[in-house]
Amino acid sequence: MKTKIAFLIGALVGVIILFIALNGVLRSYNIKKLGHAAESTVVQILSGSLKSGWSKVSVEFITKDGTSITGIAQTRHRLSPGSTVKIWYDPAAPSRIDFGDTISYNMRGVWLGGLFLIFGLYFFIRISIKDRLNQKLIRTGTKVEAESISVERNEKYMQGDRNPWRIRCSWKDLSNREYYFVSKDYTIDPTPYLAGRTRIEIYFDAANPSNYYMDTSFMPKGNYTIG
Repeated sequence: MKTKIAFLIGALVGVIILFIALNGVLRSYNIKKLGHAAESTVVQILSGSLKSGWSKVSVEFITKDGTSITGIAQTRHRLSPGSTVKIWYDPAAPSRIDFGDTISYNMRGVWLGGLFLIFGLYFFIRISIKDRLNQKLIRTGTKVEAESISVERNEKYMQGDRNPWRIRCSWKDLSNREYYFVSKDYTIDPTPYLAGRTRIEIYFDAANPSNYYMDTSFMPKGNYTIG
């Protein structure tokens, strides 16, 4: 549950980043497309750093009708008071200006926010579907008690600098056919939490035994489960 919530929060963070960045891109695009260009003089660096090239700057300029306007916007130009820089302004609200250099930068935020959103939603939906399928197996599946419990490393991939842990067990039906079941991957060793168990409850689809749910509710809750 905590993992699912974490992915949902990640998706919401992505929405916020995407909204802010996309709003900046559209604002700059609209001002450049529909506005007028003008030469301006830097009045003051209100915030940010001249060295970083990302700051909020106040400038003065003359509109096409001869009106003197002061505008404030963010820029990546390395500017200082008294320097001259080209800006674009909105004819309907001349104090709304843009330096024309932030679209590509804000697009990074669009991509980043989009990735957070897609990644978070994908895993949130995936885990939600898996949870519903597991609950269905618990309600309608065949319940057995698997034996031959062992703990092993999953050698297929690394989690950090080591392979994750998983629980493996087996069960034989009346015809002596053996079935094998493997748990989720864990970042911690399940051995102490098995506490000497010799059986684990398994719920599986009789028509498709590879579709099963292993009850490992004895494992601690938190960020110990992978997937």
